[in-house]
Amino acid sequence: MNKARAFNPFLCARTDKLMALIAEVQVQMSGYEAYHETRKRARRPADQVTYDRTVEAILCDLCAVELGPDNDSIHLPLSNKVLRSKSRYKGTALGKTLPAILDVMSAPEMDFVVVEKGHSTFKIVDGDLNVAFAGGQQTILKAGPKLLSRIEHFGIVRDDIGPAPEEEAIILRAPKHHSNNMAEYQEYEEDEATLALRQQMTEINDWLSTADTTCNLPQVDPTHQING
Repeated sequence: MNKARAFNPFLCARTDKLMALIAEVQVQMSGYEAYHETRKRARRPADQVTYDRTVEAILCDLCAVELGPDNDSIHLPLSNKVLRSKSRYKGTALGKTLPAILDVMSAPEMDFVVVEKGHSTFKIVDGDLNVAFAGGQQTILKAGPKLLSRIEHFGIVRDDIGPAPEEEAIILRAPKHHSNNMAEYQEYEEDEATLALRQQMTEINDWLSTADTTCNLPQVDPTHQING
């Protein structure tokens, strides 16, 4: 039984050694594409930015689960409904090029990612053999042997991974349909108020990311009793 958690597309490299790992993976992926002629033309600058960010997010999150105590894999959607939709909350990595990128990263020659494709289950609901969705499983990703060896080679630790600045700082949610359900994200139009609030939230988050928030409380003698 896997211990997969949802893919976090908002992680990025914060140190030179993790950037070096990502650069090495990208060089090998470029070599694979050139050898197998998987692309007919070079990516446009904007597409290259999306590609680089997607590869970085996948590698960072796989490093994170490998270095953490609670999970051994991540799960994510690969349906066109999700990947081709536009949302300020989704993250660059959850875009339409994700499946093709995973195909390269998980190719036998690459072996950076192990992919277990998701599936849907349907059940017959009446005598006319009509069917209804009965659940399923998202695609699951695990760090492949070559990524595991790179994590060890570069000495990657959890502190090498940080939050990406692209993550939306202002999150609105629609009213709940049921009290025990999570409210859905609500899209909104930008205006001066949202721009100003986002700037304030970004400055606060930047300060928190570098601040010393440790709290050294005085030791309390467990045998000491307070009367009164």
